[in-house]
Amino acid sequence: MKIAVIGVSGWVGGAVAREALSRGHSVTAVAPDASQVHDLPGATVAVGDVLDADSTERVVAGHDAVLTAVTDHRPGHTIIIPKSAEVLLEALPRAGVERLVFAGGGSTLEASPGVRFLDTPGFPESYREEALAHAEALQIFRSYDGPVRWSYASPPPVHLLDGRKSGAYRVQAGDRPVIDSHGESRITVSDYASALVDELERGNFIRQRFTVGY
Repeated sequence: MKIAVIGVSGWVGGAVAREALSRGHSVTAVAPDASQVHDLPGATVAVGDVLDADSTERVVAGHDAVLTAVTDHRPGHTIIIPKSAEVLLEALPRAGVERLVFAGGGSTLEASPGVRFLDTPGFPESYREEALAHAEALQIFRSYDGPVRWSYASPPPVHLLDGRKSGAYRVQAGDRPVIDSHGESRITVSDYASALVDELERGNFIRQRFTVGY
């Protein structure tokens, strides 16, 4: 499979690109600046702006699928998260690409029925702007009725951890996190990346949000 990975300079995007390469996929690492791409031997590097539909169309044309893991923790810059969702849904059909996996936020998952983690007492204010941006992106996908076969992936709401890939994770559709026997929702970034590439290969959650945990 020929996969364009947008956001490879980030923690999740870089892990996804390495996982896809390890499985023998052809990977194009897309970044605003080629100097931001590190430690991805075997990948093709492409310069593109996920906030510009023409640029995105150009860099993803000819690929079988796109996976994007875009974020920005700086105050006032989180508009790039929903904007990138809008641009991708516009640009991919123009480029002839039907498949998209969007790595989104975990705080939009529900702590209890109808109550998102970002709405619970004590949710850190420093993360609220980014969490709301991810919520907006999710709504953009759920309101979309075009040809792109999207999937929105959420990590656990808190515990996305360093660590090796175990392959022992569970994946499920919907808005509730995957909880382990201790009542915790957690996963390593390596296993999260593996689950995202699984979804590109298998297509189990087309036009759905899914989440991952142990």
